[in-house]
Amino acid sequence: MPELPVVRRREIRRWQQRRRRRGPWVRLLAPVGVLALASGAVVALAPGAQAPGTVSAAVELVDRGRAAASRSTDRDAAATPTVTPTASPTDVPTPTPSAPAPTVTPEAAAPPEPAPPAPAPEAAPAPAPPAQQPAPAPAAAAAPADALTARIVELTNAERRAAGLGDLAVSACAAQQATQRTAVLVAEGRFEHDPLQPIVAACGAGAVGENLSLGYRSAEAAVEGWMNSSGHRANILRTSYRQIGVGCTSGPRGWLCAQVFLG
Repeated sequence: MPELPVVRRREIRRWQQRRRRRGPWVRLLAPVGVLALASGAVVALAPGAQAPGTVSAAVELVDRGRAAASRSTDRDAAATPTVTPTASPTDVPTPTPSAPAPTVTPEAAAPPEPAPPAPAPEAAPAPAPPAQQPAPAPAAAAAPADALTARIVELTNAERRAAGLGDLAVSACAAQQATQRTAVLVAEGRFEHDPLQPIVAACGAGAVGENLSLGYRSAEAAVEGWMNSSGHRANILRTSYRQIGVGCTSGPRGWLCAQVFLG
């Protein structure tokens, strides 16, 4: 920063030198103007005034103007070097607090009408008590077929005893075959004898006989009916048979029963 004035003096000197070189032209031009002014001044003042004095005065004025210009230039050159001012904090004007906006108090809303009470839920009907399961019937009632077959076996042996023959033993295989065969006949709506070979194969018997009855209401009626038929009566009293099995199946026309004899 201190060197700035020196640089500017050099520039000023260069400018003065260039001006001195152009000086004659300035001197020539300046008097012309002064003469013009002087001539006017002479006419205005009075006749007989000396123009040279006026011209001299004009020249002095020009010189003084040049000197003044030079002094002005020198004064600027010798001026205090420019110092970059430090930016001082700008006072920020404190904003005047604006008047608070008026608070709008909302109008009190009318209280909502209470909702109508919800209807009380209807009481669900009490569940119906579970249906009571019928008590199991006695074994004889629950299985009338078993009672019927057992009674037929009993009456058959009574007839054999009456004829002087021994009782027939109950065969589970013969009873199973009798039950299966009567079930097939009822399902198929038939009442007839099927081949006896399956019984022979299943039970391993050497001799097989069969009696059928249909529609009799009791064991007594069924055995009586067989005893009144020669063919059926012969099977009941055959001496070669040692075992018996009875099976009964209920159908549309009543009980269908079968006696199976094994010998």
